[in-house]
Amino acid sequence: MRALSICSCFCLLMMVQPTVAQPSADSLLVRYRQMALDYDDDLKAATKRIEACSELERAARSERIPTLSAGGDFRYTGNPLEYSTDLPDIGSITLQGQNWRYGASATLSQPLYTGGRITGTIQMAESETRMSEAQREILHTEICYRVDIQYWTTVARYERMYVADEYLRAVSDLERLVRERVEAGVCDRQELLTVEVKHNEARYRLLQAQSDFEIGRMALNALIGQPLDTQIPITNNLPDIAPGASELPQPTLHPNIRLAQERIKWEKSNLLFRDATYKPQLQLGANAGYFAPGYDFRPDLSPNYTLYAQLSVPIFHGGKRHRERRAAEYRIGMANDVLHQTETDLNLETRTARTALSEAAERVTLALSSLDKANENERRATEKYTEGTISISEVIDAQIYRQTAQENLISAKVAALIHFSELMKATDAYRF
Repeated sequence: MRALSICSCFCLLMMVQPTVAQPSADSLLVRYRQMALDYDDDLKAATKRIEACSELERAARSERIPTLSAGGDFRYTGNPLEYSTDLPDIGSITLQGQNWRYGASATLSQPLYTGGRITGTIQMAESETRMSEAQREILHTEICYRVDIQYWTTVARYERMYVADEYLRAVSDLERLVRERVEAGVCDRQELLTVEVKHNEARYRLLQAQSDFEIGRMALNALIGQPLDTQIPITNNLPDIAPGASELPQPTLHPNIRLAQERIKWEKSNLLFRDATYKPQLQLGANAGYFAPGYDFRPDLSPNYTLYAQLSVPIFHGGKRHRERRAAEYRIGMANDVLHQTETDLNLETRTARTALSEAAERVTLALSSLDKANENERRATEKYTEGTISISEVIDAQIYRQTAQENLISAKVAALIHFSELMKATDAYRF
């Protein structure tokens, strides 16, 4: 009785739903994609990473600007120096250092030549920012793709639930027909037992379909950041893929390729930075300060200043430079290999998705034709059984054929939609 009540409620739901205006699949998908993008913590972290890289880029540029530093000190000497001497015509003189010593100074420095170290640092920071941006776009696409897959899977499960309910109603109608024929003495009770078994199987299928749909809906809710038990709207049936859908335009530059290209630039900038550490470094500077009395026996503040040019020339590092340069060159080569592999993978992914989408569209056409024939076959089988010209098994087989044709159509449609999403992912068509 409980299973029957569930079935009755579902039938009532199916009768009521057509009166409710449902949003289009496209508008719902756009909405759910944006909800998932707003909710995803990894995407939020990727955005913060871009901001952090931008700040580091500005910090790298600031190395070209002169730096100014200031400092001060304060000291106490418990036993200062003392000096005594005898001077002609003056007599004995004693000089004593001061207990207290303090001072302050400021230093200004400007790098003139760094061998490319600053340039390399800036270029590395710029590449880091652009790589972070590409990684965010890749994550953006991946999130939209996951939402699409889960959404169409959930819609397909909804349709399978409808098919299971329709099959249950067909078996129930057949059961009533056979029961009437048994009561009229037209057929054997064994036929009724056969139909009753099929009726129980149909109820089981419906319960399983309902469970699958609920699981799919919860998974979709989890993606878009909604409570798991939220009754989010979905389209009632899977749409057909429009002709020419496989001809999505190829993007000018896929973020995966941009990421690989920026990795090459980063490695080249790193090579420039490494080389610079073994080149001469030249900077100009100025220092000025005031110092209080101390050990020099002077009672007044002592101002002084210094202008300097500092040159540092590396001479010998035991082959370290050569080995570091070889390692950096190997990493550049590896980055080029990654770029080539990325281009190959994207080309394969795009062509595979286009081919799979075209084949899926053909399967949809075949499934529609098979469903029309299965419906006609079931109708004729029911008529012939009423006339007593065929057995109950043939009617049951006709019902199963029709249900199988419906399942095949759902599978073909959802496969086509998934392949379309794969093509959108491969062509970077999710950016909006």
